[in-house]
Order: sequence, then C-alpha cells, then structure tokens
Amino acid sequence: MHKLLSYFILIIWLSSVVTNRVYVHPFGLFALDNVSCETVEAQVEKPLKTVELIHIEPQDSIEPDIHTQKGVESRKQSITQHISVLASLQNSLGLRLYQALKKQKTTNTLFSPVNTFGTLVNFYLGASKHTAKNLQQFLGLVKETDSEKCVSLFDGHKVLQTLHDISSLAKGTEDELRTVTWTFVSRKADLSEDFALGTQDLSDASYIRAVDFSKPQEAEARVNSFIQTMSSGKIKHLFKDIRPSSDLLFASSIHFKGNWGNAFQPEVTSLQEFWVDEKTSIKVPLMTHTGNYNYLNDKGGKCAVVKLPLSKKTYMLLVLPHEGTHLDHIEAKLSTTLISTWHQHLKEGLLKLSVPKFSIDTVNDLKVTLSHMKLPDLLGRGASFQRLSTKENFTVDQVLNKVTLEMSGDGSEDLDRTQNAGPALKLTVNRPFLFTIVEGNSDAILLLGRVTNPTQ
Repeated sequence: MHKLLSYFILIIWLSSVVTNRVYVHPFGLFALDNVSCETVEAQVEKPLKTVELIHIEPQDSIEPDIHTQKGVESRKQSITQHISVLASLQNSLGLRLYQALKKQKTTNTLFSPVNTFGTLVNFYLGASKHTAKNLQQFLGLVKETDSEKCVSLFDGHKVLQTLHDISSLAKGTEDELRTVTWTFVSRKADLSEDFALGTQDLSDASYIRAVDFSKPQEAEARVNSFIQTMSSGKIKHLFKDIRPSSDLLFASSIHFKGNWGNAFQPEVTSLQEFWVDEKTSIKVPLMTHTGNYNYLNDKGGKCAVVKLPLSKKTYMLLVLPHEGTHLDHIEAKLSTTLISTWHQHLKEGLLKLSVPKFSIDTVNDLKVTLSHMKLPDLLGRGASFQRLSTKENFTVDQVLNKVTLEMSGDGSEDLDRTQNAGPALKLTVNRPFLFTIVEGNSDAILLLGRVTNPTQ
C-alpha cells in the first residue's frame, strides 16, 4: 500500500513538472531583466536617448542603417519556445485585425500578421506608460499580476528579434522574404534611440531620415522619390496627403516571393471563367496540376481546404467556399482553432487542381484599421508617444504596412508519381477564395489574404 501511494505521488509530481514545462506565460519569456511594476500615473520619465538624424537629400546615400540583428543560431537554445509562443500570439492578433481590415477592402485583401505585430511592438518602444499598457493588452503581453495602476514592461527588442527569427525561418533558396522599414521625422524633432534600434531589429534594412514637412507637397515628392530609389523602383507613391504638422511617418514593407512546390503544367494552362460574384465572371489564366495534395472537404464549414507546398519550410493553405457559399461566411468563423482543425483533418489524395495566376500588392494604414476597431488609444488621437522624441506633443501621423505577394508561375520540378493512382478528384478555384501562407516549423502566419479578382 505504501509503495502504491508513493507511486501515485510520483506520477502527480511528474505531471506537475511536465505541465510547468509546457506552459510558460508569454510575458515571462519576454519580460525585461529585473522587471518591476511601474506606476502608470508617474510623471517622472528616464532621460531619453536620441539618435542623430540624416536629412533627406535629392542625392541621398543608398546605404540603409546598420543592422544589428543577431542570427537565429545565437539563440538556438531558447528559440523553439520563444518562437512557438510568439507565433501563437501574432496569429491570434493577426486574425482579429484581418476581420477589421477586410471590411475596408472591396476587392483583394492582403495582410501580414508578423509584420503588423512587429510594427505595434516598435511603437510600444516609444509609448508613454498609459499607451504602453494598452498596447501590451492588445498584444497579449501583459503580466497577469499587474493592477490597473501598474505596468510591468516587456523587452520589445527581444520580441522584435524573435519575429525576425520567424521570418528568417521562412527564407531559403526556394522562397524570398524581405522586410524594410522607412521612418521620416520632422526636422523640428528628434527620434529615440530605442525606436531606431527597434526598426533594425524588425527588418532586413531600415531607413530613418529627417524631412521638412512645412511644404507638404514638396515633402511628399521627396519622401516617395527616396523610397522609390531605395526599393529599386518597386515601391511608388507610398505616402499621400502629408500634412505640414506631421511629426512622424512610418512604413514597413514586406515582400514574399514564393515558388509553387508542385509544378503546374504550362500545356494545360488556359483562360477560364472566374466568378467575381454570383452574376459577374471574367476570363483568367488557370494553371493546372494533377498530383498528391493534402486536402479536406469541410461539409459543415461549407468549404474545401487544400495545402499547397511552396518550399520545405512554407506552404499555402487555400480555402475555397462551396458553390453557393459566400466567402464572408467562411471568414466570419475564421480563428486559429479553426485553421488548426482544418490542418489536423487534411488527408492526402490525388487532385486535379486548377488555380488562377495571381499576385497581390496592398497598402494598409494601421491607424485607420485600429480606428475602425474603436481602438484610437493604440496609435490614434488617444495615444501618447512621449518616449519617441523630446519634442513636446509629438504625434504619429501615418503608419503604413505595405504587403506584396508574388508567386512564380511554374513552380519547381514535378516529382509526383501519379501513374496508376486512380481517378483524380477535380478542384477548380474559379471563385473568390481565402489563403494563408504559413512558416511550417512554427506555424506562424506570414501572410493572410483573400482573392476576389485575380486580375487586380
């Protein structure tokens, strides 16, 4: 009896140990060293370190700011836990923001959870304590024991470096993923060193320049010309309606160039109808490939789900509503749990898959999106960024996220063995669909979008 009792005690103890290892509160992973609760109402702030700004000139240097990001290998002992937790947080937040964003778009929508999460963390580095607390709650990085009058700060640089690690995991010879940040500050102001370093942590290349906004049309031309030059002509006319009272303009650009893991057959690519809505169709090139895919017919959810390999590290999860089902019906139920359920129930089978050729290039104003969500206290009129600059009443004017998805037409070599495999199930993507692009090791959603018209 004594041995049996000891055995059960041992089992309970082991279960407790395993449970403690599995769950770690996100704040605990990213807390500042020697973190302590700071009073939100406190008026005393630490002296602000600022950086010397380079004035934007017609003949500007093309060199970005020095990048200080440490490589993935340098943190390999803790990277799995940090990335896993942060991927979950950014996925959940990304789906919330996507629901608000798609309401603003009438056609194609494209959104990057990893990039947007990083943008908010970057501004957290310059936020006053009230705004910092609001941002922490929105990001899911609040210490559970904090009270309403107290905030324990997390290490924004550690979060940004981990997000960069997620992006780095997706990079390889098959796919290209590149993030660039652009920060333009009024000549009448300065910029905090913390924020400047954050832009480097987040991106592959960052540019910070001082601009005279007193002549807004001239400033707009100069800023956009600078971006166009630094992006080798790929990004044009990014900022519009610049105001003379602007203190800061910020943009983050993420470009994903993917390659289909299974080669589509050029000889069977043909113009076919794509139904933009129930009454309107257009002719678009549909690429076809017959091979083995992981596939699910979700009868209850009224949609078909297919996993399209892009490389050894990334894949696209494409969701096609059943005929007669509107895409909004699928998106209204979209959640991390639903996506996980789809993924768990995928079964391999032979498909004759036809997909339209498409690429998407969008610009989203994060301030506008948060305003539509009735959250102006994060970046809008209710937010305070006293830690961004020593200039009084420093305001953030525009916060843009530019997202580009470019898919290669043909893909890699077709290695599927389809001989004697029996008849293939036909799936034709000829109506609006939803997709996610996922980094397979962490399950982090890199891009999330909808295609309602492949020609736009």
